[in-house]
Amino acid sequence: MKKSILIIALLIGSTFTLQAQNNEAFKQDAIQLAKMGSKAAEASLDQVYKMIPEDKVGAFKKELEPIMQNFYRKLGEKSMEFYTHEQVKEILKFYNSDIGQKHLEAQEKLTKISVGTMAQELQMELMPVMQKYMTGN
Repeated sequence: MKKSILIIALLIGSTFTLQAQNNEAFKQDAIQLAKMGSKAAEASLDQVYKMIPEDKVGAFKKELEPIMQNFYRKLGEKSMEFYTHEQVKEILKFYNSDIGQKHLEAQEKLTKISVGTMAQELQMELMPVMQKYMTGN
């Protein structure tokens, strides 16, 4: 009886260890996915860098690094709720392909454009419509 209980306990323990290792691999892949998918968001930081004196941008980026790492960790963990580990691996495989790299590059450029002039143009077009509904006319 004692041997049976010991064997069951060992099986359960090894199952939890294997599951923890799998979850850690999944988490690391999900964080990598968050980093790769957020390159476009990072591109929008160019606007922030322009607001900081040039001689302080390096220090700002250094201080920003742990904040961004925490953001990627949280985003990666959240993405684990929406994707399986296999799906994350497939998306990473796509991002690491030639067309995936082209997609990430284009997204970064499009984000810079959309955050800049295009966002201002959209805001100018939306303002009259928003005012119309805010004032009830």
